[in-house]
Order: sequence, then C-alpha cells, then structure tokens
Amino acid sequence: MALPVIMAGVRTAAVQVVATATLAALVAWGGLGRYIIDGLAQRDNVQVFAGAVLVASLLILTEVSLAFVQRRVVSSGLTHRHRGKNEPFVGAATAVEAA
Repeated sequence: MALPVIMAGVRTAAVQVVATATLAALVAWGGLGRYIIDGLAQRDNVQVFAGAVLVASLLILTEVSLAFVQRRVVSSGLTHRHRGKNEPFVGAATAVEAA
C-alpha cells in the first residue's frame, strides 16, 4: 500500500540529485554545470543558456522515465486507474446523476 508514496519519493529524490549535481562544477568536479559556470565566467549567455537547457532536459528525462517506471510497478488498484473509467470523480458524478 505504501508503494505509490515510496515511488513518488524516489522520483523526487532522483530529480533533486540531478538538479544539485550541477553544483559540482563550483568545486571543480565537472558535469553539466561546467557549461553554466564557464559561461558565467566568460559572460557568454549562449553557453549559460545551453547548459541550463541540457540540465533541464536531463531533469525532464529523469522525471518522465521514473514516472513510467512508477506506472508499471504500482498496481492499478492502488492508484485508482481502472480501465474504462476515465472520470476522476466517479462518486461525485453518480451523486449528481442521482439527484
């Protein structure tokens, strides 16, 4: 029953790790943050923007891939994803129809 919450925590932690890994360039560890730091040092806005786009695309890729893993791992009974029921508030819709 805790698997959806655990997977959400893993997704959040993974995105946070990728985001803070760009700070490694500040202490000469390299990584994608190197483009941002070098661009700031050279006042090259294009390089800063390119580094930011690379980091953002890696973040989005991480989030989407782990969201896919979460949808595959967590059963549909725990996430209320039943086939044929696309309405998010099924109970509210039946209460309105009955009234």
